[in-house]
Formats: sequence, C-alpha cells, structure tokens
Amino acid sequence: MDIKERLNVLNKNQQSALLKLINKKVSKRPDRGGLSFPCFQTAANLHEYKEANPLIKKLKEYISKNFVVTKCWAVYTEGDEITWHQHDADLSIVYYLRNKESLGTLFRGKDKKVISLKAPENSLIIFRGKEIHSPPPKKRGGLKMRRYTVALNLSLY
Repeated sequence: MDIKERLNVLNKNQQSALLKLINKKVSKRPDRGGLSFPCFQTAANLHEYKEANPLIKKLKEYISKNFVVTKCWAVYTEGDEITWHQHDADLSIVYYLRNKESLGTLFRGKDKKVISLKAPENSLIIFRGKEIHSPPPKKRGGLKMRRYTVALNLSLY
C-alpha cells in the first residue's frame, strides 16, 4: 500500500471559499442502481468550479506525472457508518477540509487487516484508486462529528 500524505495544503481564504461552495452544493444523494450513498455529497463535478482550482494546482506540486481530474466531489459525514469501496482511477485523493477529530481513512489490506490513517484538517492523502478504503466511524462515545472531505479521481498520462 503506497499512501502519501501532505500537510498545510490550502490557506485559510482558499479553505473558506471551498467550504462555502460545498455547503451550497452538498445534498443527500439518492440510491442509484443499487449503490447507496450513506452521507451527504456533491455532484462529481466540483473540479469545474473556480473555488477548487487552488486544490488542483497544489496537486500539480505533489504529483510528478501529468494528470487529468476525472471526478471530484465533496462529502459531509457525521461518522454514521463504514462504507468500503474503491475508485476506478489511477490515483485517488482525499483532502480533509474540516476534520476536528483528525479521523483519516480506513484502508483494508490484502490480508483483510484494517489500517487506520490519521489526517489533520487541511491535509490530504494520495493513493492508488484500487485500494479498498472507507471513511471512519466517529470515535466511540464521541460527539457527532462534522467531517468535510473532498475526493478526487485522477487519470495519469
């Protein structure tokens, strides 16, 4: 499992603009062909908005190959459930915009062992899209979390 972490990704103004956009666009996603979305999400075209440009520009500093963003969406979750999945992408990114408890992402290895990654606010991780992963549940006995992340799928060329 090859996971790269980057800290202090955006400045406060960039974070604020991105959060404002997300709050305008986020909604409960309906079930689609047997696929359910247990949390609130935006459509997968967030990269088409100017507020996402600073994040995409930063990715160019972190990724040495040329890439195109194929999908980008935001997720708001309160830590209600675990949803194991993988992405159809060369690389996937999770940017942790608001994440007071520093709950990162859970990864499931080939041996079914679960690896829990911590992630402070304003950090991101880069990993292969085929890695099986999930948002984590809130800490036992913890307050309802309000976690905003931005997910991106990239194709390399």
